[in-house]
Amino acid sequence: MKSKVLGMLAAILFCGTLNVQAQYYDHKHEVGISIGGGANTQIIGGLADIMEVAVDEMVSRAITAGQVGGHYSYSDKSEFPALSVEYYYRLSKVVGIGGFLAYNDLKRDMYIDYQDAQGKKTRSDKVGVAKRSNFSIIPAVKIDYLRKKNFGMYTKFGFGLSMMYEKQKDDEVGEVYSHTDYNVNFQASLLGIEAGSPKLRGFLELGVGEQGLALIGARYKF
Repeated sequence: MKSKVLGMLAAILFCGTLNVQAQYYDHKHEVGISIGGGANTQIIGGLADIMEVAVDEMVSRAITAGQVGGHYSYSDKSEFPALSVEYYYRLSKVVGIGGFLAYNDLKRDMYIDYQDAQGKKTRSDKVGVAKRSNFSIIPAVKIDYLRKKNFGMYTKFGFGLSMMYEKQKDDEVGEVYSHTDYNVNFQASLLGIEAGSPKLRGFLELGVGEQGLALIGARYKF
């Protein structure tokens, strides 16, 4: 009799353990937020930098009586890192489909170089700000190949579109340049590691793409 009772208790505990493990796999939705560096549009933007714009002849006469250089000059670069928000719907324990929205930007101060009659630079005055903003929408697939109660490993692949918008504004005369480019873009997180509770986890990803060469974040599963 005693052995039967112990056997029943063991069976109940075993079923309870299976149920706890199953609850982790039962989630259908994942939402997350991350920040990274080395996004594709940051690298492309860094190579291209801000578009050099010629100083308009009227601006030249109005501000410096004609004694200015032929172009604005740029300095003091600042960057906003790659910020993204993501969502995935789980088709199975392994595969989730969804994607992410991403944003980053680059800012540079704009200067006009004053010159004398012989073309020698006399001074530079800050006159505005040049800014390039990058917005991306990337549908993606997340593949969880290691799934534990408090730890997981995965890969993620996505392909989508980025909009690169540049605007330069002179404080005296207003907008002097604006341009928008659209480019195909992608994300390939070759190594993803997440850890925490079954529902709330921090994560780290290494790879290449619009979320960055390396990124960290947090996600919630429900």
